[in-house]
Amino acid sequence: MNRYLTLLPLALLLFACSGPTASCTTPICLKAHWPLNESPGATSVQDVVANPIFNQGTPKPGAVVAWPGFSGPTQVSGQTAGALYFPGNGSTWVEVPSTPDLNLSYGSLYLEAYVAPVQCGAGSYYPILDKWDTSSQDGYTLYLEGVAAGQARIAFRLGNQTFFSSQTLPANFTPPSGGTWTQVAVKVDGTSGTFYVNGAPAGTFTAPGGATSNALPLWLGALHTPPAGFFHCEVGLDEVKVGYVNPIFSGQ
Repeated sequence: MNRYLTLLPLALLLFACSGPTASCTTPICLKAHWPLNESPGATSVQDVVANPIFNQGTPKPGAVVAWPGFSGPTQVSGQTAGALYFPGNGSTWVEVPSTPDLNLSYGSLYLEAYVAPVQCGAGSYYPILDKWDTSSQDGYTLYLEGVAAGQARIAFRLGNQTFFSSQTLPANFTPPSGGTWTQVAVKVDGTSGTFYVNGAPAGTFTAPGGATSNALPLWLGALHTPPAGFFHCEVGLDEVKVGYVNPIFSGQ
């Protein structure tokens, strides 16, 4: 048999597993999407977007656990199927290795998650995702800030600046299944930044220039550098997404 024909099935298999970067035809192009549906015992947190690779995560410091265990991220009920809960001691998270996928442009960036913060009040912070390097003041962080009993707002750190949504959201989660799940997002298109709560605009800001080219891993459920003067509070996370603005739909 022709040796090239013999190698063809292997080549097709490798193409199917890795594949080229998918052509994006939507306003937001995803680089990673973690549904966070992992069951207790899971030692890998799956990314479902191969663009161009899967950005798989690892639960820390141990495998995903069932409620009420806290030796790793805890499985709870989410907005869509399961979700992961991160207790308030800040010692559980999901770690995703740094890749070019995750070093997003300052002028084209999109972050989204469903969040369920517990009630901690003013002075608290709830981590969502973080890839910000304190030494270089480079990267991005998405978290919530408690502003009153049962209320939180979105906070977004980009480079050496931090911005806040103008709208608040409920902080009333009672794990493993009670309370409100809210979709939060931030989009940066050029210098135009917009927060969203459940798909509706929730404040704007002027974004700085730069590039998020640091080597830190991306963390879900914890921050490399917490905001000064705030205390860590518990949060449930579901359907976390990282992407960029499709140039075809860009307003810049």
